[in-house]
Amino acid sequence: MPSVTPSLVTHASARVRPVGALWRLRGYLKPYRMQLVVMFAAALGAVAAEIAIPLLIKAVVDGAIAHGDKSLLIPLSLAAIALGASVGVLNMIRRWIQSGAVANIEKSIRDDLYAHLQRLQPSFHDDWQSGQLLSRATTDLSSIRRFAGFGLIFLVTNIMTFVAVVALLIHLNWWLGLITGVVFAPVLPVCFRFEKRYRVLSRRVQDQQGDLATLIEEAATGVRVLKALGRGRQASARHDAQAAEVCQTQVEKAGLLGSFWALLDLIPNAVIGLIIVLGAIAVSTHTLTLGGLVAFITLALELVWPVEAMGYIIASGQEAATAAQRVLEIFDTEPEITDEDPGQDAPERAGLHALVPGPRDPAAAAAPRGRLVFDHVAFCYPGAAEPVLRDVVLDVPPGQTLVLTGATGSGKSTLLQLVPRLADATSGSVRLDGSDVRGIPLERLRKAVGCAFEDATLFSASVRENVTFGAPDADEEAVEAALTAAQARFAYDLPWGLDTRIGEQGMALSGGQRQRIALARAILAGPDVLILDDPLSALDVHTEERVTRALHEILAGSTALVVAHRPSTVALADTVALLSGGVIAASGSHRHLLASNPEYAALMDVEDLEASA
Repeated sequence: MPSVTPSLVTHASARVRPVGALWRLRGYLKPYRMQLVVMFAAALGAVAAEIAIPLLIKAVVDGAIAHGDKSLLIPLSLAAIALGASVGVLNMIRRWIQSGAVANIEKSIRDDLYAHLQRLQPSFHDDWQSGQLLSRATTDLSSIRRFAGFGLIFLVTNIMTFVAVVALLIHLNWWLGLITGVVFAPVLPVCFRFEKRYRVLSRRVQDQQGDLATLIEEAATGVRVLKALGRGRQASARHDAQAAEVCQTQVEKAGLLGSFWALLDLIPNAVIGLIIVLGAIAVSTHTLTLGGLVAFITLALELVWPVEAMGYIIASGQEAATAAQRVLEIFDTEPEITDEDPGQDAPERAGLHALVPGPRDPAAAAAPRGRLVFDHVAFCYPGAAEPVLRDVVLDVPPGQTLVLTGATGSGKSTLLQLVPRLADATSGSVRLDGSDVRGIPLERLRKAVGCAFEDATLFSASVRENVTFGAPDADEEAVEAALTAAQARFAYDLPWGLDTRIGEQGMALSGGQRQRIALARAILAGPDVLILDDPLSALDVHTEERVTRALHEILAGSTALVVAHRPSTVALADTVALLSGGVIAASGSHRHLLASNPEYAALMDVEDLEASA
């Protein structure tokens, strides 16, 4: 079954029909309207040239051959050759323009889709399977491109061809032309019936392919776990079952398409047989000339492709329409975290000029930045019965280090995510230098706040690119200083030094190495506020001690909010805050809390035992 639950699709795209969804993407055609006009003109010109050839044949048979006027053979033959050549040239022009235009249309949609995914809050990505997002950004956009480049053109040209040819057939012989047009009438109800059934199957297979992509991605990223636990056969069985569902739907779709195409093949060929019989009767009764019959049959053959192509056009159109519906499910999801927050008043916004992003300027030392205030902050996850944070009150002065500690699940990481607005407080406010973070432009806020998380995420790039991700203009000296502070100088010993590519998600490195590279990245950005979510958890005790000593010097100039469990990391703190039951249960120095708070003392005792073990 599709992984996207109905609750996630509550926007206009969930209610609009697939064809309506495809129509909503028409704006992407506007920048290429001139190319499209030329493309359609070339296609219609080629159709006109093809239709004109049977009329030349009629002139040859009824004129040059019937009356023995050989002087017309050469001009008419040259005219036929010229028309045939023009068909080839016009089709070449159409394909040449078409390939560039539709590729750019697909690129425009993909760029906008990726940019929109970047604007969406992390909770959106938590709710959606990555394979579903991936299939929408690749397979679905390819379906839209194919229809825009081929199906749409054939739809227009084939309709024009059918109308023009039937009109010419009626002109040649009105009753035979009408019979030919009427015989094709049953194609329409057949097409409508096919369209309804094919739409359902098309959407089903697209959703199933998204689920399968998720399954494959999870198996690829979790291959170490599968091998370590000996679950390879079970993973293969899950894949086989999912792939069998996709295969079954694809076969059902192919069967429906095959039977439809067979019917479309049968109708025009039966019509040609009928025309030959009735045409012979018309010639014998002198209501149609021999040349007219030849032209009539040749023109009727021009109807075979438009009718047969209806199967491809409808199939391609339905796939594109359901693909557009799936893509719009993402586009219609409004970002919950934006630059504009209607709850902010003018005085709070007025203080934004004080937030200057980027590394610290020594000349600005007289005006310290980075005061962080949590003013009665509460947070509840969507659908959760109880809030994670209830009434958090904290005031961290500029240049101070606050260490947050507490039991697992107490909301420490959630609290940290409110500062760079990876999530927004349900109530209360988080203020940076007097301004509510919801009133600070996201780009400036996230330059002023640096983060390093326990689950260090690295990119499939070089060490240098990963470290300078937040400070792309940093020089070699600054990069080296950040790596030294994070105890990540091992990077210089890699096969190509800092230019060594570390693979997808940095899996070529150990967990501790990934954490140190991520820490160096946060340090190099030189933020006013540094958020460290247990960034030393994968380090051994000795390496952690060296990193801790280095962080003492670095954090001296920055406001820091650190989640920590080990007493050695807690030693970084100017103040320690114990988070319990969604509130700050106690705060003070490490020694004071050990002596005065049994919960904190028990927590540190457990951590001491775990560290010694």
